[in-house]
Amino acid sequence: MNDYVWMDPKPCYQKYLKLNLAHNAVLVYRSSNNMNASFRGANLCITCGFDALYTSQDVIVVGDEPRNRYFLVGALTANRSLTYFALHRMGRNLGVTVTQPMIKPDETPEEVVVLEGPDWRELLVQYAEMSAKAMNVKPIDATHNLTGYCTWYYYYADVTEADFLENLKALKDNQNGPYKAQVVQIDDGYQAFQGDWLDQDPSWPTPLETIGKQISDAGMIPGIWTMPLLASTASRVFREHPDWFVKDTNGNPWIMPGWSPAPDHEWVCLDATRDDVIEHIKHVFSTFRKWGFRYFKMDGLGFCLPDGVRMDKNATPVSAFRRGLNAIREAVPDAILLGCGAPFMAVLGIVDSCRVSLDTSRYWMNPFFVDIPLNCDPAPSHMGIREVWHTTLGNWWKCDRWFRADPDVIMARSDNAFYTEGEARISAAGALLTGVAITSDHLGRITPDRLALLGRAASLRLRDARPHNWYHDRWPMAFTGKVNGKDAVLLINDSEVEITYNLADYNLQGPCEELLQPMGKLENSITLPPHDAALVAVI
Repeated sequence: MNDYVWMDPKPCYQKYLKLNLAHNAVLVYRSSNNMNASFRGANLCITCGFDALYTSQDVIVVGDEPRNRYFLVGALTANRSLTYFALHRMGRNLGVTVTQPMIKPDETPEEVVVLEGPDWRELLVQYAEMSAKAMNVKPIDATHNLTGYCTWYYYYADVTEADFLENLKALKDNQNGPYKAQVVQIDDGYQAFQGDWLDQDPSWPTPLETIGKQISDAGMIPGIWTMPLLASTASRVFREHPDWFVKDTNGNPWIMPGWSPAPDHEWVCLDATRDDVIEHIKHVFSTFRKWGFRYFKMDGLGFCLPDGVRMDKNATPVSAFRRGLNAIREAVPDAILLGCGAPFMAVLGIVDSCRVSLDTSRYWMNPFFVDIPLNCDPAPSHMGIREVWHTTLGNWWKCDRWFRADPDVIMARSDNAFYTEGEARISAAGALLTGVAITSDHLGRITPDRLALLGRAASLRLRDARPHNWYHDRWPMAFTGKVNGKDAVLLINDSEVEITYNLADYNLQGPCEELLQPMGKLENSITLPPHDAALVAVI
């Protein structure tokens, strides 16, 4: 019996766009439509002179760099399908194929825009604003940084109620200190099984309603982690309602491998085209809201669009996905919704925040790539500070345009950690770029110098950020923008050598000061050792 079957591709919407560019045009920017680093490298690359095909999701930018002439092709909407791009280079011919796999050839496609201009960075900003408008994204208030605490990156799934309450006390005691948390989120580990979100694990004996009140009484917003459209095959909801889930073509539940340990290791996806499923989803979230929770981390969203069989045969994975998320928004209209692992465009106009990075860890690099102890980290899905920074900066143009961009937690602590102080500053750079400074550090155990770093991550923000001199063969080492209305530059040395930065290269006029370390007043330049960061602003 063969282990493969040749099949014709499903007919869908496709168009080819020929680009009128010189034969030496380059691929400037490509993206992944969720937080995963699909391309395992820089977002920028060069096509050289060889025939090749380069893929991208949501948006692609191609340009003639010597002449400063760039084309952006991007999807404006994602109501029924995501959009995929493929840049073809054959000899002197250069073109982009646009594919929307869930749109039939005779159906109305998702909107696509073609932009042309001399600066590819400004094209991405223009595109972000246009697509946000098309997807009805409300104006985003990012006047202040978002701060908070979650348990995951200190305890992972082994967190107990006692661990959480110990940290809650430390957070309360530090409310007048350098780092004041606005949100306190209970993470994975409180529930009996994935999918049974209102059923508590024995290690959490106190009702969640009581714990939510304790968080509120401490002056912070109660938050909680769920995977709202998923359940494990071990869950009560799956055992009692197997008909609620997306099926395969044989009528069996569509089962996929999840990241959780057994017995929660096999996942199924709720069929959000069913009214009884929508009522179930609303019940879960409205119950949490009655218990005081107003911040929801909705994880695993990238698993929630299987191309299976649903009750509504006219629905697509994207339209069903958005119906489920809209039900959550209706159930908790005043809550903060954070999407995690989400297809970016499919959550636009629904979520408030969205993760834009890989999962971080207590290491500079993924422990599978370096000779350091693994301990209990759930790897290899968890990367390191370096990889998380790279995926965050690749999504810089989404910040405060599509949603509040979440760079995952800031790693500042020196306990239960395997990174240097300079590497902790690079972790903090994610908060400076996005304005989201969540942590998993135990504020009762953190040293004063690392607590001060957390405080700077929570209070500083580089606004109107743009990558400076981003070359195709390296990650950018500088982002220009403004801090408190003054010209500034965020410098990142993630290389293995010392680098000296001349401040005049970033148009910083007059005396400057370094704010992240802080170093104080600077004259003409700043030198950073390997694996370190600095924030320099005009005084």
